[in-house]
Amino acid sequence: MWPVILNLGPITVYSFGAMMALGFYLGTEFAAREYARRGGDAEKLWSYLLWVFVAGVVSSRVLSIFNDIPGFIENPAVAFAGSGFVWYGGFLGGVGTAYVLGRRRGIPFGVAAECAALGLALGQAIGRIGCHLAGDGDWGVVTDLPWGVAYEFAIIGWPHEPGVMVHPTPLYETIAYLGVFALCLTLARRDPPLGTVFGTYLVGTSVSRFLVEFIRINPVVALGLTQAQWIAIGLFVLGAVLLARALAPGKTSVATTAAVTVALLAIASGCTRGGGPGVGDLAPDFVLRSADGEVRKLSNFRGRPVLVNLWATWCPPCIREMPLLDQIADDYGERGLVVLGVAGDDDTERVTEFLADRPVRFEVLLDPDGAVGTEYGITGYPETFLVDREGRLAGKFIGPVPAEGGRPAPSFLERLDALVGA
Repeated sequence: MWPVILNLGPITVYSFGAMMALGFYLGTEFAAREYARRGGDAEKLWSYLLWVFVAGVVSSRVLSIFNDIPGFIENPAVAFAGSGFVWYGGFLGGVGTAYVLGRRRGIPFGVAAECAALGLALGQAIGRIGCHLAGDGDWGVVTDLPWGVAYEFAIIGWPHEPGVMVHPTPLYETIAYLGVFALCLTLARRDPPLGTVFGTYLVGTSVSRFLVEFIRINPVVALGLTQAQWIAIGLFVLGAVLLARALAPGKTSVATTAAVTVALLAIASGCTRGGGPGVGDLAPDFVLRSADGEVRKLSNFRGRPVLVNLWATWCPPCIREMPLLDQIADDYGERGLVVLGVAGDDDTERVTEFLADRPVRFEVLLDPDGAVGTEYGITGYPETFLVDREGRLAGKFIGPVPAEGGRPAPSFLERLDALVGA
């Protein structure tokens, strides 16, 4: 893993961004060459695809924010983070832009799509390498296979203990998309009917993503499928219809194609928010034993504001923020704030030994099964949740508690002041 390539003063060069740029360049180069082979102006397509790429990046980020609106409200800076892009959001936004811009610039959408299919497949494959290098959270479930990967330096945080291996699903997708690229390139050189190459791209990539999602960590949104799987179904239907129209003209209605695709995409976008509770939702209750052997239930603190911090002994950022939590417990305890640390270690003895060496001034609860983390939809340790007096989620902070000068940041203290009241 190599999340950050280098820092140049205030400028940080992320591996994901570098791979995304490389994927765009090589993908566009292949698309432009194919366009030139078909008699078009390669430079004109380059300019066209540049705007499509920009629109895709923006729409990709928009879908990422839509999937975690509470997190964006709590920390709007995530809109400019080095991770958190959603490929399908970029694809859908890019296609819409390509259609509108193509009509204005005289580039036939069908031809542009056939050429772009090569670039999309190749760029997608390279982009997934960037996801792997950055550790942006799209890995798979735990595995004991010899090629498993531990993303311990993941840019979003690593939710497992050191040595735990997971499926490197970004690399699985890279292999699959390279196969789709090779197939599309072979078909393009045979000059098949218009729509064949793009339809093949849609079918191949949607099937690949649909299958990989079964071992990825994305939340299920409806009928046992993830949002990405529902979108994959819609794109598969569209690709299959394009192939049918290309290979058997006059057999398939355009209206039918559009109706089925729109219906499936509507289902995908309107299921659930996923990713745990949102601000204003009732905080999921839990019953855990403390490190001192006492049983604690979150709902028993109803009437008092609660700060719930999910951490683990093997998580360096978690350890570094403990003095901040001690300060918060001291400063706000008299005002009624309850600070609970929920340790996600599977070995409870390790937690008690850790606390014996490094005692803290707030209560620590033991969650050896990681059930609370799952219920709250965390992506890694640490994460902090603010629960108001009515038991509703009032705030969520991914990563360490915001700090400045060794103390909680003023913005965070403002949130605590609002939580506890005057």
